[in-house]
Amino acid sequence: MDLFLGLVEFLVAIGIILHLITNYLIINKLWKRRMVREVAESVSIAAALLGLFNSIPFLFLFMLIDHSAAGTAKTGISIVTAVVFVLIGSGLFVAELRGRGFRYLFMRALNLERKESADLITQFVQPKGAEQILRILHQLASVDGHIDEREAAMIRDFAREWRLAAPEAEPKAPSVDLITLRKSVTDYLKLHPPTTQLAHLVDVLRVLCEADARVTWQESVALEEVGGMLQQYIGEDEETVPLHEVLIVPQSERQIEAVRTLLPGREEKMLRGGRVFSVGQFFSPRYAEFVCQKYIGLGLFSTVHSGVGPK
Repeated sequence: MDLFLGLVEFLVAIGIILHLITNYLIINKLWKRRMVREVAESVSIAAALLGLFNSIPFLFLFMLIDHSAAGTAKTGISIVTAVVFVLIGSGLFVAELRGRGFRYLFMRALNLERKESADLITQFVQPKGAEQILRILHQLASVDGHIDEREAAMIRDFAREWRLAAPEAEPKAPSVDLITLRKSVTDYLKLHPPTTQLAHLVDVLRVLCEADARVTWQESVALEEVGGMLQQYIGEDEETVPLHEVLIVPQSERQIEAVRTLLPGREEKMLRGGRVFSVGQFFSPRYAEFVCQKYIGLGLFSTVHSGVGPK
């Protein structure tokens, strides 16, 4: 029994030494950077105060009642560490804050922490597919070849709220093709976001387009098409929505092979006695015409068949 008790006392002594070394290493890293404002503001002064107030009763217990040297030593080390955290976290050593009283610095640190107290919770409740949403917002803002500062600021605000890196929003950003934007929305919908989130996204896209006090034709067409996609997913339109189908009508066997290369896996079909390939069905007639012109530019006869049924 004596051997066991001796072993326990030895392990307790080792534990106190390790506790001292651990706290020293933590304080040492902070102390060397105590004059850096970002470091000071990263210290939770509220947590340090809670640790300090929690340790004081135990100090009196071990020192005056239990007469435990080990407990007194371990608690004393924790109290010293907490005091150092409070001093650093208050910004007492930060150069640009010198000359302010400790009470002012202390209250400033507590107020800053109060404002940031819900940040972790906010991060957990960020919308599903937040990165994809930022990509869609960025592509919509640049679809006309120019990102206004007000549009860029709006995107940065969302990125900051969701703790994500904002996409590069240069004023002279290269124009994002409407087709690329639509594909990004399709990929986002594959994540099966909640319908309430999509309802808000429709409003956000509209506000983004109007942020610079003008809506270009590219933005207008994008809103029509993307809005139709989102509203169909939400299920707001109970009735059948007339769609606009882009058809390619090959004029030769060579063009048929070219279309099969451009649209792998698409089967040809007969329409009004002719062989056609369907590029896809779209909500916006202007978007369908835009897609049609893309293939006409490749030398393929294309047309828009409006009023088709749902996809």
